[in-house]
Amino acid sequence: MNTQFHFRSELIHAIDLLELKPKQRLASPFVGEHESHSRGAGMHFKEFRPYEFGDDIRHISWTTTARTGKPTLKVYDEEREIHVFIIVDISGSSLFGSGNRRKIDMYAEVVALVAMSALKYNYRFGSVFADSEVQSFSPPTRKKEEILSGINQLQTLNLQKRQSDLRPALQLCNRLLKHKTLLIILSDFIVPAFQAELHALSTRHEIILMQGYDDSERFLSSKGISEICDPETGQFFVMDSESPFCRKAVQSYYATFLLNLEKVAQQCRADFLPLSVQDDYLQRVVHFFNER
Repeated sequence: MNTQFHFRSELIHAIDLLELKPKQRLASPFVGEHESHSRGAGMHFKEFRPYEFGDDIRHISWTTTARTGKPTLKVYDEEREIHVFIIVDISGSSLFGSGNRRKIDMYAEVVALVAMSALKYNYRFGSVFADSEVQSFSPPTRKKEEILSGINQLQTLNLQKRQSDLRPALQLCNRLLKHKTLLIILSDFIVPAFQAELHALSTRHEIILMQGYDDSERFLSSKGISEICDPETGQFFVMDSESPFCRKAVQSYYATFLLNLEKVAQQCRADFLPLSVQDDYLQRVVHFFNER
C-alpha cells in the first residue's frame, strides 16, 4: 500500500522558518550551499558532475553544458556541502500514543521537517530506519522524490512486536558515513546501552539526540485505571495512574532515565532535545535549531 504523507499547514510553515545549520563547519568535497567565500588562492577545480535539481545555477559550467547538451556543474576542492542524516527508531514502542497522534507520527513529521529544510539549503539528506536491526538505509541525496519516498515508507512499516536496539544503526553509520555529518537520532531511547557506539560517531560527526515521548508515559496526563499493551512484546498491563505509589515509581524512573540520557549526550558532545507528542513539537524543533 502506497500511503502519501500529508504535509499539514503547520509543517509547511515550520519548514519555512527552520534554519538548519550546524554549529561547526562540516566539510565535504562536493559543491553545495556552504562554500568558501573566496574563489582565489586555495580554490582548485576538482571535476564536473551532472546538474541536479536544487543546485546553485551559479556553479553551472555553461561551456561544458553547451558542448554536451546536458546541464553540468563545476566542483571545487574547497567548496563545502552539509550532509544531514537521521536515524529513526521504528521499534514497537514508537506505535504508542494516548491521543490522536503516536510517536511514529511525530517522528515522520520531524523527518519531513528536517529533510525538506535540508533541501531548502541545498544539503544532502539521508536516513536509517531501524528497530533491533537496520530495516532501511538511504544514503545522503538531494533528490526530493527519493526523500519523500522514505518519509512515505514510515507510514507503511509493520512495527508490531519489534524490539529496540540502536547499536546496529549506529555501527552502520560509523562504517558508511564518510563525510562529517549533522546526525540526528529520533527515539524514545528505551533501548540497550549505546554509549560506546555513539561516542565512536561523535569523534567525527555533530550529533543531536531527539527523544520522543507521550505525556501519559510519565503520568503527566493519565487518569484512572487503564490497560496498556507493550507494542514490542504484545504483553498487557493494568496501570492505576491515581495510585500515589505507582505515580511516584514511574516519575522517579523517568527522572533517573532522563538524567542518564542527558549524561550520555553530554559525554558524547551531543545536543539533547525532548519532544512530547502532545506538545507543538514542530515549533520546538524550529526554536531549537534557530537558537543553536
